[in-house]
Amino acid sequence: MARNDTIAERYHPGGFGSRYPSNVAPLLLLLALVGVLVVFGVGLLLQERRPREVAIVYSVEDALDFVWSGLGESTKSEIGRRDVRRILEWEMHYLQRPDHREGAAVVGGVDAAAYAQERAIEQGYGYEPPVIFEVLDLQAAYLAELGAVGEEAGQE
Repeated sequence: MARNDTIAERYHPGGFGSRYPSNVAPLLLLLALVGVLVVFGVGLLLQERRPREVAIVYSVEDALDFVWSGLGESTKSEIGRRDVRRILEWEMHYLQRPDHREGAAVVGGVDAAAYAQERAIEQGYGYEPPVIFEVLDLQAAYLAELGAVGEEAGQE
């Protein structure tokens, strides 16, 4: 060791700068960013591969098509698609308004049919009870097919 050499120069001949040449640091930074991007991408792919829950969506138009296609010819000769829509809307109104009933709502039940019959009379429509029951039974089948009806809430 020469007299003019400092301890720092003796143990760190290249100086106190980076251990790597100056052109390697940007490459390491780029590799680190690419690694983060790859991890993020893999996370997104894994998230997309998980099965998604399918939302149950009640569509008046789909219900109307389902019910209309299931009605007997004799019923179709008595009522039209507008009448079926009206009955479906009355039942949905009944099911959504707990102040119209006591206890749990029963899709296609006698109380729902009575409510639809009362609304029909109030609005000047004369639907026979068998017609209303046929429409409501088909709507119950549509809701069951959707998976929107089941056991009474609270029962398992």
